[in-house]
Amino acid sequence: MTSTITTLKHLQISLEEVVKATNNFDEEYVIGGGGFGKVYRGQLLVSGEMVDIAARRLDPKHRGGGVEFWTEISVLSGLEHENIFSLIGFCDENGEKIIINKDEATKGSLSMYLSDPTTLTWIQRLNICVGVARALRYIHSGEGRGSSVIHRNINSYTVLLDAKFEAKLSGFEYSIKQSVNRMDRVVLSEAVGTKGYMDPSIVKTRGVSHKSDIYSFGVVLCEILCGRKAFIPNHVDNRFLAPLFIFHYENKSLNNIIHPDLRHQMTRRSLTRLYEVAYSCLKEDRVQRPKMNDIVIELEKAFELQQPLENLIQNMEHLKIPLGDIMLATDNFSEDYRIGYDDFCNLYIAEIENFEEENPSIKEGRSKDELPRRRNTILIKRILLSEDDSETGEEMFYTEIKMLDVCKHPGIVKLIGFSNEGSEMILVVEQHCNGILLSYWNNTDMRQVLTWEKRLKICLDVANALNYLHTEMEDQKTIIHRDIRSYNIALDENFGAKIIDFRRSVFLPPNDDYILHNIIYGTRYYIDPEYKETTKLKRESDVYNFGVVLIEFLCGKSASDPIYLKDGEQGMAIMARRCFREGTPMEMIDPILKGESCENSVIPQRGPKKVSLEKFVKIAHQCIAQTQDQRPTMKVVIRELQKALFFQETHLDVVHVADAVEESIELNLSRENSVMSFIF
Repeated sequence: MTSTITTLKHLQISLEEVVKATNNFDEEYVIGGGGFGKVYRGQLLVSGEMVDIAARRLDPKHRGGGVEFWTEISVLSGLEHENIFSLIGFCDENGEKIIINKDEATKGSLSMYLSDPTTLTWIQRLNICVGVARALRYIHSGEGRGSSVIHRNINSYTVLLDAKFEAKLSGFEYSIKQSVNRMDRVVLSEAVGTKGYMDPSIVKTRGVSHKSDIYSFGVVLCEILCGRKAFIPNHVDNRFLAPLFIFHYENKSLNNIIHPDLRHQMTRRSLTRLYEVAYSCLKEDRVQRPKMNDIVIELEKAFELQQPLENLIQNMEHLKIPLGDIMLATDNFSEDYRIGYDDFCNLYIAEIENFEEENPSIKEGRSKDELPRRRNTILIKRILLSEDDSETGEEMFYTEIKMLDVCKHPGIVKLIGFSNEGSEMILVVEQHCNGILLSYWNNTDMRQVLTWEKRLKICLDVANALNYLHTEMEDQKTIIHRDIRSYNIALDENFGAKIIDFRRSVFLPPNDDYILHNIIYGTRYYIDPEYKETTKLKRESDVYNFGVVLIEFLCGKSASDPIYLKDGEQGMAIMARRCFREGTPMEMIDPILKGESCENSVIPQRGPKKVSLEKFVKIAHQCIAQTQDQRPTMKVVIRELQKALFFQETHLDVVHVADAVEESIELNLSRENSVMSFIF
């Protein structure tokens, strides 16, 4: 002991200085305490600078306190880490034994906030987990010190929190130093620590190891997740949290014990990472417990996976709709309001109160309660996912919100809001009264409504929306939709088209022309063959998808129709290329349109005119070119579709006259683009 005191002499602080700093141990200066003794705040001059301190005064009645006193000073004196409670020095004079730390724990201990998800949010809890894990990795590894430390008293009371709720590990009075080269060995020791956190293997092995700390840390992770303490004496059946957590984990019923008010703050992927780590830490066999470095990596990943939701919540608070409002609007998701099922979603039509859109300058400075309100008929998409689908589904849910929030175009479905409370993931968008385009290909009576002129206008709506995504968004953003198909084109009450379903969409990085994706997303029958082969995703991948949709408009059938599948999944595109090569596009045309194009028809202009049809078929064929470089941009597609529409709406159907008119159209489009760029 004498040699230890001599080694630590440079840390000794006189009793006079401590008395002065704490106003003679004034009771008003007490900021904490426990079995070891009271803790006093104060200010002390350290290296010429006044520092806020926490002075822990050993109670003389504390048996064996001298050993613990010197243990803590000896251990802390060799540690320096941002997540470890900083030691300033000690006082050992006139029977007083006082440990002086920086007063960093201004928010108290983690134990104070376990049941408070408002003060201590999920992202803050994850950050605390990462901080404690890094501190444990540091003391276990012996990095740069030659000796490793077993803490022996990890619990939510020894995890202190600073003003920013950053973790500071304390409570080193029971710690054991161990040579780095003996790290894997058990140190014979009696069982010490806090009830509910102690490694059960200590009794069997009659000693501790680094894996004992890992067990205790696993219990802390359970506390953070469940919002309760590790040991509650008055809980008859569930006094101890660790075995309760293990039971629910193994029975896949963790939702029964996770704090309910934390659930709506979590992403499924961050939650999964945390409870998997917690369970692995609580393994009965020490050998099966992970090492701290592996735990740090997993918890850092959990934090990283939570971050997008935090950013989303912060930036899109204005779009959040209380779950209660949605349940009220749908009578608790009654079947009376449900209109169908859509790829992992139940769909509901309901009315919900919304705030009247106003000029931003008028709205500024007014609370939501002061704004005029209106009732909107809306479409509610309630995500339904199994445990296996939950991570992917969650990612797609937040992707769609993020994408739709930045899309401001009449040809893109409008996002009204979302709810992510508890286990619910709900998207609220504007209603599309006339359903989705696919319904028309599957129903002859519905298809009758789609005249050639109306089909051209729908194509132009989609083309303009795609061009916006590719080249005209604010801040030079570019979105590749990745799943343009008839299923994802909705029609409003005036048969205006809107692109929907942005779950698989991606932002194209600035100054890049493509993204490489290891996982191919998209719908067979529509997917870009070059993207499928090379994983190179480009704007031209959307162009190919749209080209297949154009062929559907021509044929009046879905690309998934069995008639096309004899040539493979891309049968419609293969058939279209063959007909174009052979000069037989009429073979493809929807019989309904053929009937309309008869000169003696009652409504002769409903069917495609020759020049209009030629323009349409030619641009559709270019869109479905095998290679990306051969496909046109959406600006070119728009131009050609506008020509097709012009010739359809006029009485001109003579090729040499049409050529002259086309030059005039080109000139007018050029002027129009110049005017538009001047305006915007």
